Amino acid sequence: MNNFTIKDMTDLLYNILSKIKDNQENETKVVLQTPTTDNIFPIRVINTPIESVIKTQNAIPILKNFQITIEHWAIEQTETMEMSSKTDIELMKKNIIRTNTSQITFDEIIKKYKLTTTYEVRWEGLTNSFICIK
Repeated sequence: MNNFTIKDMTDLLYNILSKIKDNQENETKVVLQTPTTDNIFPIRVINTPIESVIKTQNAIPILKNFQITIEHWAIEQTETMEMSSKTDIELMKKNIIRTNTSQITFDEIIKKYKLTTTYEVRWEGLTNSFICIK
């Protein structure tokens, strides 16, 4: 039986999201920290996943819930919406579903728009698989 960790989840998300192409030429950059003016946009930010152990067996987690927040940064508001839709499509393939969306905000320092989305999934240790929360 495997134990799926926060690092494992972050690595999985990074691999999935780094393959998404938001423009014709290049894959969109994926980072783990808030972008700066030096970054090339569009960009996705994976915030540290929140892990909750739901069930254990002999002190080993066999059912966990993960909540993931991803920021979509771009020059245009509509581009952040398109990015989040592409993120949804790719994450749904792993049963990771969107549970919340923030309002689009404009960062005065970076001069870019940000749309934050929250996703959730349950990980089952006995089968080492993801199951939908709803």
